[in-house]
Amino acid sequence: MFDLSIEDSGVARLTLNAPERLNALALDDWQRLASLCHDLGRREDLRAVVIAGAGARAFSAGGDITEFAEIRMGAAAAQAYNAEVDRALRSLAAIPVPTLARLHGACFGGGLMIALACDLRFAASVAQFCVPPAKMSFAYNAWPLERLHRMVGPGHTFDLVYTARTIDAEEAHRIGLINAVADDLDALLQARLDDILKLAPLSHRAHKRLINEAPVPGSLAERTLTDQLYDSQDYAEAVQAFNQRRRPTFKGQ
Repeated sequence: MFDLSIEDSGVARLTLNAPERLNALALDDWQRLASLCHDLGRREDLRAVVIAGAGARAFSAGGDITEFAEIRMGAAAAQAYNAEVDRALRSLAAIPVPTLARLHGACFGGGLMIALACDLRFAASVAQFCVPPAKMSFAYNAWPLERLHRMVGPGHTFDLVYTARTIDAEEAHRIGLINAVADDLDALLQARLDDILKLAPLSHRAHKRLINEAPVPGSLAERTLTDQLYDSQDYAEAVQAFNQRRRPTFKGQ
């Protein structure tokens, strides 16, 4: 289901590769995603992660409903299934470097949850989005709903979950579900990725934790994340480069 490649630049490209089923995720796919994200998060050379879907029709249609009758019937089975999905999403969100979702075609259900677990979401103009649990009489766990609420606010969250309607990329951008939309999705994503890679990786890692963990201002947790940067080689390099009127070369050290 997943193809993973890591470029010399430190960019990992993770592709959902089951286009014949619109990249729908079976239970073992969720488990594999958790494992891959955990391993990526331990790499010191990692600079960014791009997650995409193979094929022209979908980023991901969500969970593979065809297996629900066997493994997601009844509260106990659903609890076990949902725990694996939750673990995968949290593992993706915990990757300490910028994560970018490349969204095209259908981005429904579990596919949208994967996108929400990323830091940035970029969509093709033909992308579509849907939060469908009410069509099948179940509910998402709190974690993805909290992420959705954080992105679009309570009003739009209620609208999407109460109606389960499909929205286009323009509306998704307007309500804050995605960061940007373009006809040439790859050019847009590469431009943002280039912007990220030319800046300091230690700053990106610190900012991601500060934004996600929201430590109390002035606390030891906050100072631990920020103060250590001033002792880094990259900070010294940036100051020297500024004085020498040149672009700094960051090494993540």
